[in-house]
Amino acid sequence: MNDYQQIFQKRANDYHYAMQKYPNARDNEFESLISTVDFSRIKNVLDVPSGGGYLKKYLPNNIELNSADFSEGFINENIQLVQPTELPYADNSFDLVLSLSGMHHLNDVSMFVNECLRVIKGGGSFIFSDVKKDSPVDFFLNEFVNKYNSLGHNGVFFSENSFVEFPLLQEKIIRIQYKQYPFLFKNKAEMIYFFSLFFGLDKANEQLIYSGINDILGIEVTPNGFEVGWGLIQFEFIK
Repeated sequence: MNDYQQIFQKRANDYHYAMQKYPNARDNEFESLISTVDFSRIKNVLDVPSGGGYLKKYLPNNIELNSADFSEGFINENIQLVQPTELPYADNSFDLVLSLSGMHHLNDVSMFVNECLRVIKGGGSFIFSDVKKDSPVDFFLNEFVNKYNSLGHNGVFFSENSFVEFPLLQEKIIRIQYKQYPFLFKNKAEMIYFFSLFFGLDKANEQLIYSGINDILGIEVTPNGFEVGWGLIQFEFIK
């Protein structure tokens, strides 16, 4: 059993509720993931791990999307349960594979990347965005969330050199980019409630959550509401 599976067996309901209640909070994160994709050349996409299938609304309507996750907590008639070390798809099945913010919980990232490349057609891409090592998001998750979430948080995060010890993977990387953008909320109460559910902050009160967000990630109050600083490192591999 991988760490992702263990964590989201217990946390999936609150995580999914936060995404349903505030479906636009992470718009920038999903849009950043696909910002370099030319969808005129794409017919079918695999999203893994997909969580509750949130990527779908950001893709063109003509794209055939396959959603898969590593935890039973997210599985339904539209989302398939898979193992990261052995994806249940034939070689050369997809034009594009996407992955957002789930890989830092995997025990063997290189094997998962190899599996994603295996199921991509020749010339296709695997794009993932995840936490950059030593960034504010790293500190927020592995320090603050780890302290105030009963399950803890011990992610293994990424840097520009994450794949140098895997030369066959390193040579397939065509782009590495750190992208920063805000999470969006209408007001302070929305922001705190989303963070409490999404990150499982069951050991923190509202004031602690607000202070953690503000001190580590940064909050900007705008005429449209509250913006919380966020950012991920993005890798693109080509087959």
